[in-house]
Amino acid sequence: MPEKRFRFAKQGRAAYLSHLDVMRTFQRAFIRAGIRIRHSEGFNPHPKMSIALPLQLGCESVCELLDASVLDGPEDMVSALNRALPEGIEVLSVGDPLNPVREIAWTEWALRFAEETAAEQAEQVFRRPSLPVEKKTKRGLSTLDIAPHIRVLSREGNTLRLWLRADSPTINAADLRKALNSSLGEERPMRCLRLRLLTENKESFQ
Repeated sequence: MPEKRFRFAKQGRAAYLSHLDVMRTFQRAFIRAGIRIRHSEGFNPHPKMSIALPLQLGCESVCELLDASVLDGPEDMVSALNRALPEGIEVLSVGDPLNPVREIAWTEWALRFAEETAAEQAEQVFRRPSLPVEKKTKRGLSTLDIAPHIRVLSREGNTLRLWLRADSPTINAADLRKALNSSLGEERPMRCLRLRLLTENKESFQ
């Protein structure tokens, strides 16, 4: 079998699994499901698999992507994997990759707050013309204005929908939390759910 793309959801308690934990979880699940993954060559071989745009700890998603070089496996790999995966991680589909992950340009999010007033305040913050945030880079900490890389779509009750830039630069939920807490002077808990991965022209990534 060639390279396969596994779409999966990560919700509930699974949101607190780190990226490395999720990778290890899938490695074990592939073995239990009878799916053989190609390994790299050399002194310390490792399975050829990768997850696009790993989530920050505490975030949930219904659009995660894992690409793996599959050697062989059962006909129904979705069911086999879901029987082997823990609660909160569910494989939604498997197929051939249609586009390289470098074409992911935006991510769509739903941010849910405890109260409608908190969502309204967050909307006002995220619509500001400037939102400087400290980000960690290979060169250390640097300040980035994330405002140009946020597209607020709508607010309904206590839920805010928006798009975040996913490449050059990559804006994530942690950046939003920093900007919001800094602007309001206090922490505002919010549930972060990633809904879609999008191309540059805002179409769903396949």
